[in-house]
Formats: sequence, structure tokens, C-alpha cells
Amino acid sequence: MATAREAAEAEFRRFDTDGDGLLTAEEIRKANEALGGHGASESEIEDFITAADSDGDGTIGLEEFVGLVGHGRHEKA
Repeated sequence: MATAREAAEAEFRRFDTDGDGLLTAEEIRKANEALGGHGASESEIEDFITAADSDGDGTIGLEEFVGLVGHGRHEKA
């Protein structure tokens, strides 16, 4: 069974469509659209980006992503 970190890394790679090691808002929106309308709202996407982007560069790196989702903190209660 995969650890939470391994699962988060796999999700990151799936979302990082250009393979540059960074998630942009557009890549996150495309991943959300692929969920067929069952994903996050635009405001939830923006909140996710704000929460994950710890260095303020407008993108989400692997460690930022793992730090947020690798521990289940992104999931709704």
C-alpha cells in the first residue's frame, strides 16, 4: 500500500501535464475539469493554490503539494 506521500507524488505527476515540476493554476483547473463537474469550485481552486503556494511564486512545487495534500489536510471534513 502506498504511503500518503507516495500517493501525493503520484497525483502531482498526473496533474503536472507539462512535466516541469510545477503546478500552475491552469493545470489544476484542467485536472478539475477532468473530474466532469464533480471537482472543486473556482473559489476552492484559488483557496487551494493560496494554501499550497508557500513561497508565493504563483506555482505549486512538489514539496508544497505534498505538504498540503500528503497529510489529508486538503480533504473536506
